[in-house]
Amino acid sequence: MQKRIWIFFSIIVLSPMHQVIAIDAETFFRSPSVKLAIVKSTGNIKVSSKDQFDKVPFSSSSLVTPVLTLIQPPAYFLDETRWGYHTEISTTYFLLDYDEDDLRYRDGDFEGYSLSVTPVLFYQWGDKELCSHCKSWRIELGAGVNYLNSEGDLTAENGEKLRFGNTGFGFNSHLGVVVNFKKWELGLRMVVPTRVDDQNVKVRHALSSIGLGYRF
Repeated sequence: MQKRIWIFFSIIVLSPMHQVIAIDAETFFRSPSVKLAIVKSTGNIKVSSKDQFDKVPFSSSSLVTPVLTLIQPPAYFLDETRWGYHTEISTTYFLLDYDEDDLRYRDGDFEGYSLSVTPVLFYQWGDKELCSHCKSWRIELGAGVNYLNSEGDLTAENGEKLRFGNTGFGFNSHLGVVVNFKKWELGLRMVVPTRVDDQNVKVRHALSSIGLGYRF
Protein backbone atom coordinates (compact mmCIF):
# COMPACT_ATOMS: atom_id res chain seq x y z
CA MET A 1 0.00 0.00 0.00
CA GLN A 2 2.81 2.41 0.90
CA LYS A 3 4.58 1.79 -2.43
CA ARG A 4 1.37 2.49 -4.36
CA ILE A 5 1.00 5.80 -2.56
CA TRP A 6 4.58 6.80 -3.46
CA ILE A 7 4.12 5.75 -7.10
CA PHE A 8 0.87 7.73 -7.34
CA PHE A 9 2.53 10.75 -5.72
CA SER A 10 5.51 10.65 -8.09
CA ILE A 11 3.19 10.57 -11.11
CA ILE A 12 1.36 13.64 -9.83
CA VAL A 13 4.62 15.50 -9.13
CA LEU A 14 6.21 14.66 -12.45
CA SER A 15 3.08 15.43 -14.47
CA PRO A 16 1.40 18.48 -12.97
CA MET A 17 -1.86 19.16 -14.81
CA HIS A 18 -1.24 22.80 -15.59
CA GLN A 19 2.06 21.95 -17.29
CA VAL A 20 0.50 19.16 -19.35
CA ILE A 21 -2.14 21.59 -20.58
CA ALA A 22 0.26 24.47 -21.25
CA ILE A 23 3.17 22.54 -22.81
CA ASP A 24 3.01 20.29 -25.86
CA ALA A 25 3.96 16.63 -25.54
CA GLU A 26 7.20 16.99 -27.54
CA THR A 27 8.49 19.58 -25.06
CA PHE A 28 7.29 17.75 -21.98
CA PHE A 29 8.74 14.35 -22.92
CA ARG A 30 12.05 15.65 -24.30
CA SER A 31 15.00 13.23 -24.25
CA PRO A 32 17.35 13.40 -21.25
CA SER A 33 21.14 13.56 -21.34
CA VAL A 34 23.59 11.78 -19.04
CA LYS A 35 25.45 13.73 -16.37
CA LEU A 36 28.32 12.21 -14.41
CA ALA A 37 29.41 14.17 -11.32
CA ILE A 38 31.79 13.91 -8.40
CA VAL A 39 30.09 15.21 -5.26
CA LYS A 40 31.54 16.23 -1.88
CA SER A 41 28.92 16.17 0.88
CA THR A 42 28.88 17.58 4.38
CA GLY A 43 26.52 16.94 7.27
CA ASN A 44 25.27 13.75 8.86
CA ILE A 45 22.64 11.07 8.64
CA LYS A 46 20.72 10.03 11.77
CA VAL A 47 19.44 6.47 11.98
CA SER A 48 16.88 5.04 14.39
CA SER A 49 16.24 1.30 14.64
CA LYS A 50 13.18 0.03 16.46
CA ASP A 51 14.02 -1.56 19.85
CA GLN A 52 17.78 -1.07 19.20
CA PHE A 53 18.83 2.60 19.18
CA ASP A 54 17.56 6.11 18.49
CA LYS A 55 19.00 8.88 16.29
CA VAL A 56 22.58 7.64 15.99
CA PRO A 57 24.58 9.96 13.68
CA PHE A 58 26.81 8.86 10.80
CA SER A 59 29.20 11.45 9.44
CA SER A 60 29.83 12.37 5.80
CA SER A 61 32.84 14.61 6.50
CA SER A 62 35.11 12.57 4.20
CA LEU A 63 32.45 11.44 1.75
CA VAL A 64 33.21 11.95 -1.96
CA THR A 65 30.94 9.98 -4.27
CA PRO A 66 30.13 9.63 -7.97
CA VAL A 67 26.58 10.55 -8.95
CA LEU A 68 25.00 9.38 -12.20
CA THR A 69 22.05 11.44 -13.41
CA LEU A 70 19.62 11.39 -16.30
CA ILE A 71 18.68 15.03 -16.75
CA GLN A 72 16.36 16.73 -19.22
CA PRO A 73 17.41 19.84 -21.15
CA PRO A 74 15.88 22.98 -19.60
CA ALA A 75 12.40 24.00 -20.75
CA TYR A 76 10.89 27.44 -20.21
CA PHE A 77 7.29 28.24 -19.45
CA LEU A 78 7.26 31.12 -21.98
CA ASP A 79 9.70 32.28 -24.67
CA GLU A 80 10.28 35.63 -22.95
CA THR A 81 10.76 34.28 -19.42
CA ARG A 82 13.77 32.77 -17.68
CA TRP A 83 11.63 30.63 -15.39
CA GLY A 84 11.85 27.01 -16.38
CA TYR A 85 11.98 23.42 -15.21
CA HIS A 86 13.54 20.05 -15.83
CA THR A 87 13.30 16.58 -14.27
CA GLU A 88 16.27 14.49 -13.19
CA ILE A 89 16.75 10.89 -12.07
CA SER A 90 19.88 10.36 -9.95
CA THR A 91 21.54 7.38 -8.34
CA THR A 92 24.49 7.33 -5.96
CA TYR A 93 26.39 5.02 -3.63
CA PHE A 94 27.38 6.14 -0.15
CA LEU A 95 29.54 4.89 2.73
CA LEU A 96 29.51 6.81 6.01
CA ASP A 97 31.33 6.37 9.32
CA TYR A 98 29.86 6.44 12.80
CA ASP A 99 30.19 9.94 14.29
CA GLU A 100 32.45 9.31 17.28
CA ASP A 101 31.31 12.55 18.92
CA ASP A 102 28.14 10.65 19.82
CA LEU A 103 30.12 8.49 22.31
CA ARG A 104 27.49 5.75 22.56
CA TYR A 105 29.35 3.18 20.45
CA ARG A 106 32.95 2.26 19.63
CA ASP A 107 32.61 2.13 15.84
CA GLY A 108 30.19 1.62 12.98
CA ASP A 109 29.36 2.32 9.37
CA PHE A 110 26.35 2.91 7.16
CA GLU A 111 26.31 2.21 3.42
CA GLY A 112 23.98 1.70 0.51
CA TYR A 113 22.59 3.41 -2.55
CA SER A 114 19.78 5.81 -3.27
CA LEU A 115 17.66 6.60 -6.31
CA SER A 116 15.76 9.86 -6.61
CA VAL A 117 13.29 11.37 -9.08
CA THR A 118 13.29 15.16 -8.75
CA PRO A 119 11.39 17.82 -10.72
CA VAL A 120 13.36 21.09 -10.51
CA LEU A 121 12.05 24.65 -10.88
CA PHE A 122 14.71 27.26 -11.74
CA TYR A 123 15.43 30.85 -12.75
CA GLN A 124 18.37 31.15 -15.14
CA TRP A 125 20.70 33.92 -16.32
CA GLY A 126 22.89 33.80 -19.42
CA ASP A 127 22.35 31.40 -22.31
CA LYS A 128 19.10 29.48 -22.12
CA GLU A 129 20.47 26.43 -23.92
CA LEU A 130 23.26 24.06 -22.90
CA CYS A 131 25.88 23.63 -25.62
CA SER A 132 29.63 23.47 -26.32
CA HIS A 133 30.02 27.27 -26.02
CA CYS A 134 27.15 28.31 -23.72
CA LYS A 135 27.50 29.90 -20.27
CA SER A 136 24.83 30.44 -17.63
CA TRP A 137 23.98 30.24 -13.95
CA ARG A 138 20.74 29.68 -12.10
CA ILE A 139 19.03 29.23 -8.78
CA GLU A 140 16.87 26.14 -8.41
CA LEU A 141 14.39 24.46 -6.11
CA GLY A 142 13.88 20.73 -6.38
CA ALA A 143 11.44 18.38 -4.64
CA GLY A 144 10.73 14.76 -5.42
CA VAL A 145 10.73 11.13 -4.31
CA ASN A 146 13.70 9.14 -2.98
CA TYR A 147 14.28 5.37 -2.70
CA LEU A 148 16.90 4.17 -0.23
CA ASN A 149 18.47 0.71 0.11
CA SER A 150 21.00 0.61 2.94
CA GLU A 151 22.56 -1.44 5.70
CA GLY A 152 24.88 -0.76 8.59
CA ASP A 153 26.32 -1.89 11.88
CA LEU A 154 27.38 -0.45 15.22
CA THR A 155 29.99 -1.87 17.58
CA ALA A 156 29.26 -1.52 21.28
CA GLU A 157 32.00 -1.03 23.90
CA ASN A 158 31.84 -4.73 24.79
CA GLY A 159 32.46 -5.71 21.15
CA GLU A 160 28.88 -6.71 20.38
CA LYS A 161 27.68 -5.72 16.92
CA LEU A 162 24.23 -4.36 16.13
CA ARG A 163 23.19 -4.81 12.51
CA PHE A 164 20.35 -2.97 10.80
CA GLY A 165 19.02 -2.24 7.33
CA ASN A 166 16.61 0.10 5.62
CA THR A 167 14.71 -0.15 2.36
CA GLY A 168 12.06 2.48 1.85
CA PHE A 169 10.73 5.59 0.19
CA GLY A 170 10.88 9.21 1.26
CA PHE A 171 10.90 12.78 0.05
CA ASN A 172 13.97 14.62 -1.18
CA SER A 173 14.28 18.39 -1.65
CA HIS A 174 16.99 20.98 -2.10
CA LEU A 175 17.78 24.63 -2.77
CA GLY A 176 20.74 25.17 -5.07
CA VAL A 177 22.97 27.49 -7.09
CA VAL A 178 24.32 26.01 -10.33
CA VAL A 179 26.88 27.42 -12.79
CA ASN A 180 27.09 25.98 -16.32
CA PHE A 181 30.16 26.48 -18.54
CA LYS A 182 29.96 24.69 -21.87
CA LYS A 183 29.00 21.14 -20.84
CA TRP A 184 30.46 21.42 -17.32
CA GLU A 185 28.35 22.09 -14.24
CA LEU A 186 29.37 23.30 -10.78
CA GLY A 187 26.56 23.06 -8.25
CA LEU A 188 26.09 23.94 -4.59
CA ARG A 189 22.98 22.40 -3.08
CA MET A 190 21.56 22.77 0.43
CA VAL A 191 19.39 19.76 1.18
CA VAL A 192 16.24 20.10 3.24
CA PRO A 193 16.06 17.33 5.91
CA THR A 194 14.81 14.14 4.27
CA ARG A 195 13.21 11.21 6.08
CA VAL A 196 12.88 7.61 4.91
CA ASP A 197 10.84 5.17 6.99
CA ASP A 198 10.41 1.41 6.47
CA GLN A 199 8.60 0.95 9.83
CA ASN A 200 11.55 -0.73 11.56
CA VAL A 201 14.37 1.66 10.61
CA LYS A 202 14.08 5.43 10.16
CA VAL A 203 16.73 7.45 8.33
CA ARG A 204 16.89 11.22 8.46
CA HIS A 205 19.55 13.29 6.70
CA ALA A 206 20.47 16.89 5.96
CA LEU A 207 23.45 16.63 3.64
CA SER A 208 24.58 19.69 1.72
CA SER A 209 26.87 19.14 -1.24
CA ILE A 210 29.11 20.68 -3.85
CA GLY A 211 29.53 18.81 -7.12
CA LEU A 212 31.38 19.05 -10.42
CA GLY A 213 29.66 17.33 -13.31
CA TYR A 214 29.84 16.87 -17.07
CA ARG A 215 26.98 16.23 -19.50
CA PHE A 216 27.51 13.79 -22.33
